[in-house]
Amino acid sequence: MPNLAPRKFAVPFLLATLASPLALAEDCAAPTRQQGEQVFARDCAACHSAQKDGPVMMGPNLHDVVGRAPGSVPGANYSQAMKSRQASWTAQAIGAFIEQPQAAVPGTYMPYAGLPDAGERQAVTCFLAGLK
Repeated sequence: MPNLAPRKFAVPFLLATLASPLALAEDCAAPTRQQGEQVFARDCAACHSAQKDGPVMMGPNLHDVVGRAPGSVPGANYSQAMKSRQASWTAQAIGAFIEQPQAAVPGTYMPYAGLPDAGERQAVTCFLAGLK
């Protein structure tokens, strides 16, 4: 009989991965995006622009970041660790990165210690995901 133990985690992981964008969409009501804009202004705007065609600052412009390849904004100074990431930015990856940048991408140049509040991370993620 084949060993099915490794597979018992595959289905829940797959379902969680597929459901995550739906959960994000449901959690991204206008007040959440507005809170995210406020948290972004407080914690991120000193180093990042989020306006369409905004400048590269200390960090890359984050307008339309969801779906973008890491380390791909022309003129931004990226660490080798960020340039070598393969997966495009998803809302979930952004949330993990802003929670603990150095843990999510060891060697990143981002000097931010992280955003510990899960609600604020969700709000910032919703704000960024809505910038198209």
